[in-house]
Amino acid sequence: MYYLQMLLYFLYAYLGLGLIFGFWFVFRGAEKIDQNMHGASWQTRLLLVPASAALWLLLLNKYLKQKRHGS
Repeated sequence: MYYLQMLLYFLYAYLGLGLIFGFWFVFRGAEKIDQNMHGASWQTRLLLVPASAALWLLLLNKYLKQKRHGS
């Protein structure tokens, strides 16, 4: 029971951090990775929040690599 509870807390933490990152990423950070995001409406960006929240570790890694290499 203890391990299941810890797994559930880990899942909550992952999704909570992912949701925070997802909103930041689609409204601020995505333009640095994908030039096609320039001029995207807020409705389009809002549709990308769930995917960004679920894949936030991969997107953060890609964002940091892009920022480090400056290309």
